[in-house]
Amino acid sequence: MRIALVLGSGGARGYAHIGVIEELKRRGHEIVAIAGTSMGSIIGGLEAAGKLDQFADWATGLAQFDVLRMYDPAFTQPGIIKAEKIFSMVDSFTPGVQIEDLAIPFTAVATDITNHREVWFQRGDLVTAMRASCAIPTFISPIMVNGKILADGGLVNPVPIEPTLAVPSDLTISVTLSGRPNSNYSASAVMESASQQAGNTETQERTLSDRLRRGVAGLMDTAVFKHQRERGEDNTGMLSEELFGEGEENSGEESCSHPEEGPGQPTGSWSEVGKLPADLNTMGVINMALDTMQDMIERYRAAANPVNVKISVPSAVCGTLDFHKASEVIETGRQLAIDAFDEAGI
Repeated sequence: MRIALVLGSGGARGYAHIGVIEELKRRGHEIVAIAGTSMGSIIGGLEAAGKLDQFADWATGLAQFDVLRMYDPAFTQPGIIKAEKIFSMVDSFTPGVQIEDLAIPFTAVATDITNHREVWFQRGDLVTAMRASCAIPTFISPIMVNGKILADGGLVNPVPIEPTLAVPSDLTISVTLSGRPNSNYSASAVMESASQQAGNTETQERTLSDRLRRGVAGLMDTAVFKHQRERGEDNTGMLSEELFGEGEENSGEESCSHPEEGPGQPTGSWSEVGKLPADLNTMGVINMALDTMQDMIERYRAAANPVNVKISVPSAVCGTLDFHKASEVIETGRQLAIDAFDEAGI
């Protein structure tokens, strides 16, 4: 089949895009158009340039210290890092490549934060387009291109379906990186959970793929989701009783939403204020806020342009900056793709 591929933003979770692409190609499908935002623009651009395999080999060899060495402090710029070292490395895979010369039509999406507009890169230097699309506010400094201050495309279009609509295709597949549950699981926790579930069958199922398949399934069966499914609730609301300390024992009539509470509002009392998690830091709050914002924007925009297959990578799989966890996240993306493609029959 001819596939139009849409790759969303989400930092290190974007490694999951690699697993999805590898599974598409393993099944013999042809990618005829790619649009990406933030990390999705890097993975998509490298695939369009035919360099994704080389990049994946490099990324899976990174240790945490290697990642930290690429963070160049932006002492005089509006951001924590300049990201010049990072994109110098990316440029080494695609030196001087122009978007219009790519074998696959490609669009990188950025945000013009001066004029409050979405910007599509469909011509010009590939690495410049990636750099603009990936300028996460407060973390990576924005850049000036043609008189415009450009920042992360996820601010306005975290999963950019629209740029692929002009290319004839049989199916459109999107990959979002802000899927729920938004819990404290990490990639290592997924692996540990999978190993525990294996029990006595561990000797027969030692492969990374087997463990991760069960680990991801475990993530999607956390208490919040299980509780909502049993009650037949729509999970579009981001808050639930569990977040406010109310468990199964309060799931009767007393837990019904008050008339004045809107969609997604907690059913408990607003006055029950508790302590914030001890490990919650400023960057964590920023990441959670961006994920929430992008999830809402994505759902509204996707309603106007629905896709044939949507793969949702749980935001709990790894942290936004966990770029040293490529192997686990790539495999997570592959397993999610296998399940989605089998279900869709492609």
